[in-house]
Formats: sequence, C-alpha cells, structure tokens
Amino acid sequence: MTALTRVDDTTLPAFAAFLMAKAAPDVRDYLATTDLRALFLDRQGAEAWLQGAPAAPAAPAAAVTLARAPRHDGCIVVSAQILTAGGGLAAAEACLEAFLDREDRIAPVARLYRITEQTHQPTPAARLAARGFTRMPGLCEYRRPAGPPRPGEFVLADQALGAGYGLALFDDPAQPPDRAVADRVAAIHNHTLGARGSVADWTADVVQGRLSQPGSGLIVARRGGEIAGHILFQQMAGGILVIEACLARAHWRSGAIDAMCRLMAERVSAPRGLDVVACADVTNAASRRAMERAGMTLAGEHHLWERHVAAGASLHPGPQDQRRPDDQPRRPDTDGAISSPRQPEM
Repeated sequence: MTALTRVDDTTLPAFAAFLMAKAAPDVRDYLATTDLRALFLDRQGAEAWLQGAPAAPAAPAAAVTLARAPRHDGCIVVSAQILTAGGGLAAAEACLEAFLDREDRIAPVARLYRITEQTHQPTPAARLAARGFTRMPGLCEYRRPAGPPRPGEFVLADQALGAGYGLALFDDPAQPPDRAVADRVAAIHNHTLGARGSVADWTADVVQGRLSQPGSGLIVARRGGEIAGHILFQQMAGGILVIEACLARAHWRSGAIDAMCRLMAERVSAPRGLDVVACADVTNAASRRAMERAGMTLAGEHHLWERHVAAGASLHPGPQDQRRPDDQPRRPDTDGAISSPRQPEM
C-alpha cells in the first residue's frame, strides 16, 4: 500500500493544485479565496496528507485532510475527508486504510472519528463498516425558493428592528465594506465557528477576498453602532449559497438573523430570481429553526461515518472498541451559526 506523505511547505503547491483540480466544482470559488496554508498547515489540529509515490509528490493519487478538535468532555473529534485523483473506489479505500493505519494503535484518550461523504466521490462504505464505522446524518441542507418575503416567514424580523437593529447590504464589488466591518465579521466568525475547530480563523483580508468574487455579498446587522452579526453569501450555479450566518452570543435570540434573512429575500434572492441554499449541523436545532422561520425547507442530508474509540482501546479491528450508547456525538447548539458543507468539503 502506498504510504501517505504529510503536506508541508514543500508539497503545499502540489496539494493546492490537486485540490483545485479535483474538488467539487462549487467548492473551487471557496478554495480560490482561502489561504490554504492557514487552513491546512497553520490551523491548530489541522493536517493534510498526500497519497502517491514518494518520488512523485506532484502527482498524488489521493489526499486526506483532517482536523483534530477537543470536545468539552476531553474526547478528541477527528474529522476527515478523502479526495481521489480519478474518483475511483479502490483509491478511496486505499487512502482510508493508509490514514487509519497511521493512527495510534491504542488511543491515549477517547477519540471520535468522522469521515465525511463527498457528493462527487465514491464512499468506501464497505471498508468503513468493516472498520467499525456507522453511517449517520451530518448536515442538513435547506432551500428557499426565489422570491420576496411570504406570509409567515421571518417572524422575528420586526422584533429585531423594533429593538434598534439596523441592516446593511454590501453586494457591489465597487463599494466594499470598510476594513472595520471586515475585521468585526472575521472576529464573529472566529468566535462562533472557528472556535469549534471545523474551519480556519478569518482575517479582514479573507472577508474582503470572499467579497471580491462575482455574485458574492455581505449583510450585517448593527445595534448601538456595533456589528452584531452577518450573512456572507456567494452566487453559485444552483442558487445563492449562504456560506455562513453568524450572530455574536450577546445577540442570540434577538431576531437579527430573521431580519438579515428577510433582507436577503427582498434584495438578493427576489431580484436575481435565485433560490437560497444553506446548511446546518443536523443536531443544531437553533440554526435549523432559524432557517425554517426563513421559509426554507429540508432539501437533503449530507451523511458522515463515525466511530468512537475509548481511551486505551484500539482503532483497529477487535471487539473491545465498539461505540457505547453514552458516547453519542455532542455538537454545540449554536444559535445563528449556519455554514455550508461546501465550505470545508473538497
């Protein structure tokens, strides 16, 4: 079996080229405006590996990216994705086995492994099942038909406006938000999504880079002169993709998310004649309720494969490492933190 080679400064160009060539088409805009070094090399707990002949790192057969993030109970959540050069099942199976075989034979602390299914790549389901993984829903995708607000939607929007929240839309590349706005958006992202270990921290440059893409835009909600939350979106072939919608914790349950979503319907979705698409963790009840208030309905689920390995147990085949009923995954219910699976998915 061909070994994995960890991506470093030397192999980063080959890795970046591989991602841009083999990632799902609707992910490439995201990758093109993302600092891949910050995402895969500098981020705490992040790793990237190439599979292929050591003498030819510029022509990998597959890649695996992962992030290790501690959970509140001390369990380490290991979230991984596999991308193959030709989209073949055999290559995905080989990369999976190479990745799992690199892991500690005996887990020093409890670990929860998550392998995300790719929409455009085969999933080595039989091999995952044989290694003790269980398939389960990970993210829910919601969709709202194009058009202005309809009766019964955005029910908390007026509550937010009555409480003093104001809204602003930035969707003209010739008139981007100033640096202070981009700084605050990055800070809210870092505290609500980056802190969960699933995405890289942002800077104002990252925000402004996203907004330089055709069809992109930003909606912000302010109160008392301070930005309370934002929606960042990108126009894709299938509609207006909500890259993320976030509120600072002090503004949760204020209705500001509803107000921003209503503005999106009025001034983005309706004029462009495009549906709005967004996703949330299947267990994130607050975000799912927010999308339902915005008139969005469930359009599909993105599955993942999970396996728990207790401290002192083995990830490798054996009877001692089955997941216990009390070890079900615990994911935070982050009100107003909605992010697209297309963002981290390769």
